[in-house]
Amino acid sequence: MQFETFHFIYLLAIVPALLALYAYGFRRKRAALATLVGRAQAARLVVDLNRRRQWLKAACLLAAVASLVVALMQPQWGRGLEDVPREGRDLLVVFDVSLSMLAEDSTPNRLERAKALIDELVTAVSEDGGHRLGLVAFAGRASLHCPLTLDYEFFRERLDEVGTGTVPLQGTAIGAALRQSLHGFGAPAEGYTDIILLTDGEDHDTLPAEAAKAAAASGIGIYAVGIGDPVDGAQIPIVDDDGNRHFLLHQDAVVTSRLQEDVLRNLTQLADGAYVAAGGDSESLAKLYRTQIAPKPRRRIDAASAEQPVARYQWFVLAALLLLAADMLLPAGGRREARS
Repeated sequence: MQFETFHFIYLLAIVPALLALYAYGFRRKRAALATLVGRAQAARLVVDLNRRRQWLKAACLLAAVASLVVALMQPQWGRGLEDVPREGRDLLVVFDVSLSMLAEDSTPNRLERAKALIDELVTAVSEDGGHRLGLVAFAGRASLHCPLTLDYEFFRERLDEVGTGTVPLQGTAIGAALRQSLHGFGAPAEGYTDIILLTDGEDHDTLPAEAAKAAAASGIGIYAVGIGDPVDGAQIPIVDDDGNRHFLLHQDAVVTSRLQEDVLRNLTQLADGAYVAAGGDSESLAKLYRTQIAPKPRRRIDAASAEQPVARYQWFVLAALLLLAADMLLPAGGRREARS
């Protein structure tokens, strides 16, 4: 047995207090009777209240009070299936899988660092419960890799499959990815949807600021996690079909990629979100979720059957009513036969 509101146990102190009050009252009654008619005449001239019945009536009332207190504590035992409503938000993870995410200014590289952060996010969301997660991978265009779901293990499986080959069209189109997330994968729940963007911030003229304004107009917040080094950056390693490693070139010059923090900060400001740099904090995204997203309003998504303890307080209420009825019906006493 367990109790949902165990803190009401202090009310059981009423029972010994009433017991003491009954004992005091019975003693005073006997003393008053003896004073009125004398101890010798009391048994012959006055109706005698049977002591055993008096205490039986008192026991009924005390047991009824104790039963009501136990009912108030809401005892539970056994398990039963019950529909439990789930409330949450829709969190759409928009994940940059362009070639620049192979830069190794994050350990082991930007892509794997982002995956680790998303995995920490999934852990935080699953502990909280109720939110749906979706995954959009983008490079030169966006692709829905996992629709919004409450199946977090399925989301993790889809996340493991994401790589730079997930989206065949190369480039970095943040603006296009945001616009497609807003309109291309079903109508978002306005006021209950958030976009979580993980990228190095490089964009090839796709107007991300305009997309952020459109998100804000729909009541959708954008939260960005910057991956990479904003100062020194890093070159982008490429492994060819023969297994040879070299660095990405543009116009015969080695490309150095840097985290574009200003772009990401601007997006989050326009869409009423927040920006965080991944840095060396392995839980930076999970912390962003707990502080910025988790406290936001939620809506009912669905109901799920779950095993719940079964409330049994009704039995104690019934016992209290029966005890009170017994107290009312039980006579207090009877007359003793007069002695000759």
